[in-house]
Amino acid sequence: MSESKSNVDIAEDQSEDMSEQEQEFDVTVSQLKGVGEKTQEKLASFGVTTLYDLCVRGAREIEEITGASKETAVNWVFLAHKSLEEKNLIRKSDMNTLELYEYQKSYPRLQSKCKEVDALFGGGLIPEAIYEIYGEFGCGKTQFCLSHAAEVIARGEKVIWVDCEDTFRVPRLVEILLARGLATSLEDAESMLKNINYIYAPTTEQLTGTVNNLTKIILENKVKLIILDGAIGQFREEYLGRGTLSERQNELARLMNHIKNISYYFRCTVVFTNQVQSDPSIMFGDPIKPIGGNVVAHASTYRIYFKKSGKNRLAKMIDSPEHKNVDASYVLNEKGIADAEK
Repeated sequence: MSESKSNVDIAEDQSEDMSEQEQEFDVTVSQLKGVGEKTQEKLASFGVTTLYDLCVRGAREIEEITGASKETAVNWVFLAHKSLEEKNLIRKSDMNTLELYEYQKSYPRLQSKCKEVDALFGGGLIPEAIYEIYGEFGCGKTQFCLSHAAEVIARGEKVIWVDCEDTFRVPRLVEILLARGLATSLEDAESMLKNINYIYAPTTEQLTGTVNNLTKIILENKVKLIILDGAIGQFREEYLGRGTLSERQNELARLMNHIKNISYYFRCTVVFTNQVQSDPSIMFGDPIKPIGGNVVAHASTYRIYFKKSGKNRLAKMIDSPEHKNVDASYVLNEKGIADAEK
């Protein structure tokens, strides 16, 4: 065995260091100059209690909550970010290129154990990134999420599953755990279920409130993976007609900004599934495109299109800062997402 540590070992050491640092240092908003008791009460009523919350919400939202001036709110968020950096709880923003290169090489990977799909992602999903999985019904979006969740909880690590369409089925997750050999018995599989924090959010208000209050769960459980299944579709269903388009996009922009910040500040992986629509203006080629518009597109680090292809399914990398736009074959079976039959 090599004496040098693997990338996974390095990442695990970083995670352990972060856990120890969080226990040692105070991350509550009370330490910031100018944040008195009344301001703390206002912030707490909106779920803002830590430096992380300030950074995730951003200065504009903090200004709305507290009634403080723009300059004051910006200063609070800036100081909160710098404080987390100094305590080594988040990635340094002033890393040089070589340091960033080494840091990114050390990212731990979350794998589906489907060879072609994992290869599509360069070996697996990484933290500090948002993955958008979109496609028609039956193409395997939820099964993709279940497969990754099974792999994570089997290692004793934590997952948050926000269910927006009431499609989360615990027996299916147990089946995947057993079929993959991750659990040796039904009792063993059931014992792993405690590693999932399940939240049902059937409306946009509940979804937004849930995302805004994830900090406590993440800090207490050191969450590795956050899944929002069907999140964008709720906005499509509740904001009907062109007259609501502006309001819908504003709310979507706020949600996407929050989950993007969560992935960065908590060094976790965020996956969300998205519905599609058919574009009648496209005369040739595939008319299918994801809903949510540019707001969702620009917030996603990676966009992957899932589609049916006979007995098999295809995953295509549509947008990535590093990967090629290629296809990966897979099937859906008792293991969730699995290698396609050749």
